[in-house]
Amino acid sequence: MIRSVVPKLRRLPTVFVRRTHFQVPFEDDLTTVDDDDFGLAGFQLYKESPDVLRQKELLGLELRSDVASAEPVPATAAATASLSETACLRQPIIFSSKLHDPYLNLAIEDYIYNQMPLPTSEDEHNCNRLMLYVNSPCVVIGKNQNPWAETNLPLLNALGIPLVRRRSGGGTVVHDLGNVNYSFMTTKQKFDRFNFSRLITESITELCSLKVNDRGDIVDGPTGKKVSGSAYKLSKGKSYHHGTMLLSLNLDVLRRLLRRDEAKVGHVDLKSSVKSVRSPVVNIGIPIDRFIQLVSSGFALNYGVTVLPINELDEMLGLPSFAENACTTFTIDEDTPLPVEVLQTVEELKQWSWRFGHTPLFTHTFKSATHGLQVTFHIGKNARLIDFEIATETTGGATASSFDMLRLMINTHGYVEYKGSTIAGFITDDSISEWIGVSIDGTS
Repeated sequence: MIRSVVPKLRRLPTVFVRRTHFQVPFEDDLTTVDDDDFGLAGFQLYKESPDVLRQKELLGLELRSDVASAEPVPATAAATASLSETACLRQPIIFSSKLHDPYLNLAIEDYIYNQMPLPTSEDEHNCNRLMLYVNSPCVVIGKNQNPWAETNLPLLNALGIPLVRRRSGGGTVVHDLGNVNYSFMTTKQKFDRFNFSRLITESITELCSLKVNDRGDIVDGPTGKKVSGSAYKLSKGKSYHHGTMLLSLNLDVLRRLLRRDEAKVGHVDLKSSVKSVRSPVVNIGIPIDRFIQLVSSGFALNYGVTVLPINELDEMLGLPSFAENACTTFTIDEDTPLPVEVLQTVEELKQWSWRFGHTPLFTHTFKSATHGLQVTFHIGKNARLIDFEIATETTGGATASSFDMLRLMINTHGYVEYKGSTIAGFITDDSISEWIGVSIDGTS
C-alpha cells in the first residue's frame, strides 16, 4: 500500500566533503569513516591548545565555546521533496528503491528517464541519473523477445513467478533478492555501452576482479563467466543503460526457469524475435548493501557536484583545501507517493497484451508419440493463433476431428488468443486438450 508520506532527500552516506590538513585533525573534522579506517577515534576528544586559541583570537577568527562536545556535521542533507520534483532537478541524482515489485521498479525507472531534463549550455552540472533496486523473483524479457522461446512458461506459471517484458532491448534475465539492478541515464550524445560497466568494475575492484568484455557485459576476471548483462534504450535525446549484477542469485533456479525441453514445451520457430545469447554465469558474492554503496560512490565521484569548502585559517596559513564530489540520493519506499504516470505504466506492463501480445510472429510445433500427433500453430500479431496444421500417424479418425471446434473459432473470428487454457478449451479430446494446454504455458 503506497501511503502519502513525503520522503527525505539525503546525501550519500558514503560521500564526505571535509577539509584535509597537514596538522593533527580536530574533532569536527573526524567522521565514523575515520574511526573505522584509520583508528582515529581517540582524537574525537582532542581540544585545541591555549596557544592555538590565542592565535585564532589574534587573527580575529570565530571561537567555538565548546569544542569537545560539538556534534560532527552530519553526512545527510535535511531536505524534503516529492519524486516528481526530484526527477526534474537539473543536477545528478541517485534514486534508491526499497520496493521489490518488478512492475513498480520498471515503471519508476521509466518515469525518472522521461522526466530527466536535458542539460543546456547554461547548466553548471550534468543531469545524469542512477537508479538501484532489487526485485522479488521474476523473469524479465527484452522488448522484442518471445517468452515461449526464452523461458519455461509451464514452470513459471506453476511456481507463480511473473513474466515481465521491459521496454528496452536485450536478452532474458532472472531476478530475485540475490541480485541488484542498476540503471544509468544520461544524454544520447554521451551514450557509451562500455562506460558505466567500467565504472562498476572500478568501483568494486577492491572486493573482486571483474572486467568488461567486447559485448559490454561484465565478467569474472579469472573465469570469464558472466556476472552482469546489459540492455539499452535511446530516445528523445536521452539514453539509459541498465543491467543486473549477480551477487547471490539462486543459479539453480535461474537455469531451470530458462531451460526448455522441446519434447515437453515444443519447438519455437522465430521469425524476427531477438534470441538471448546464453553464457555461463557466476555470482560475485558481494553483500547487496556494500555493492550499492560502492557503485553509488563511484557515480558520485564521476558525475557528482564538486564542493570546495572555504576556510579562512587555511587561506591565511597557505594550506590547500580538498574537495570530493557529492551527490544527492532520493530513497523510494512504501511511504513514497507515486505519480499517476507511474501507476499507469504499472498497469500497462502487467497487461497480457504487452507481456505476451507484443511478441513478433512465430510458429510453435508440438509432437506426441502417445497421441501419434504433430501440431504446428501459426501465431500472428498480438500473439493470436491464426492457423494450424495437424499431422497424424493415422488417417482421419477422432484425433484430427478433436480440433474441429478450434478451426471453427478461427474461421469465425479470425483468431484465438494464444493462451494454453483458451486453446485447450476448443479441443474436444480431453487427453489432447490437456497435453496442448500444459505444453503451451502450463494451463489447460
